[in-house]
Amino acid sequence: MSLPPLATQADATAYGYTLPPTTADGLLNRASARIRRAAGQPITSSTSTVRLEVTDGTVTLPGPPVTAVSSVLGVACDGTTTALEWWCWDGSTLTVPYGTAQVDVVFTRGYPVVPDGIVELTCAVAARLAATPAGAEGLLRSRQIDDYSETYATEAIAAAGDLLPGERDALEDALGTPEAWMTRSQ
Repeated sequence: MSLPPLATQADATAYGYTLPPTTADGLLNRASARIRRAAGQPITSSTSTVRLEVTDGTVTLPGPPVTAVSSVLGVACDGTTTALEWWCWDGSTLTVPYGTAQVDVVFTRGYPVVPDGIVELTCAVAARLAATPAGAEGLLRSRQIDDYSETYATEAIAAAGDLLPGERDALEDALGTPEAWMTRSQ
C-alpha cells in the first residue's frame, strides 16, 4: 500500500521552500519515505490487527501512538478466537483477564493529522533532495574534467539516501519521547 506524502507543494510554499514544479510530488514522496523509515513508527493514521502475547494480564501495543482500540479477542491454544468478557485500554496499556495467553487486537495508530513539525521537516528534506547534485545521489565522491573538478563531502554522499543528523533530531523532537506518548488530553 502506498501511503500519501507527509506534505504537499502548498505546504512547502507556506514554509518558504521552493520545489521544482515538475518534480515536487516525487521529491515529497521520497522525503516522506525517508522520514517514515527513520521514524520507526507509524505517522499516518492506520488500523492494524496483531496477535500479541499477554504478560501478567497486560499487553503493550506496538507502533505508538495508539489512538484507539476497537476489538480484543482471546486466542486459544488451537488458534481459535473468542470475544473476551472484558478488556480495558487506558491509553497506554491493554489489560485483559488473567489466564489469557494471547490476544488478537484491532487498533488505530499514527496521527489523524500529520504534526506540523513533520510537515515542515518533509518540506525541508524535499528541498534538500532537489538541491542534491546528481553525482551525490549516485554516491560519486568526485569528478574531474580537464582543469574543472567537483568533490562532494562524505556527509553529503551519506545523506543522499538518508536523513542528516539535524533532520533526525528534528524528527525526534516532532515525535516526542518514545517511552511516553500522549494520545489524548484529560
